[in-house]
Amino acid sequence: MKKIRISKKYGLNPSMSVCFLCGGDKNEIIIPGMLKGDIEAPRKAVWNKEPCDKCKEYMNMGVMLISVENKTDQENPYRTGKIVVIKVDAAEKIFGDSIKDKRAAFVEDEVWDKLGLPKEIEEKKECEEENQNDGIVI
Repeated sequence: MKKIRISKKYGLNPSMSVCFLCGGDKNEIIIPGMLKGDIEAPRKAVWNKEPCDKCKEYMNMGVMLISVENKTDQENPYRTGKIVVIKVDAAEKIFGDSIKDKRAAFVEDEVWDKLGLPKEIEEKKECEEENQNDGIVI
C-alpha cells in the first residue's frame, strides 16, 4: 500500500482529475498529499493519461479525433473543443499505419480543416447505420 505524506500547509491536498484526451472532469478526486516544495495541488489537473468514461465509450465506437491548436505542445495540447469519432477503417484510410492500433489522436486545426471535419459541433449523435455520416460520429 502506498503511503501519503501529509502536507503541513494543505493536508491531504485534494484535486479533481481531468481527462487528458477531452479535458473533461473524470469525477475522481486525487489525494496527492505533500507535493514537491509543499505547494498546493491545483483544483483540477491531468494526473494520468487514462481516458474518462465518455472517451472510453467513444474509443469503443471507433477512433476519436480531438481538435487542437496548430503547433501545440503534444505533451499538453491546447484542445479547441471539437471531437469526432470515425470508423477504424476510415481512420486507417486517412492516416495509414500511423493510426494503427490507436483509438485517439490529436489533430491540429489546419489538418482538421483539410479533412473537411465539422468546424462547429453542437450536439453529439451516435452513428446507428453502417454508412451514416460517412463513418463520422459527431
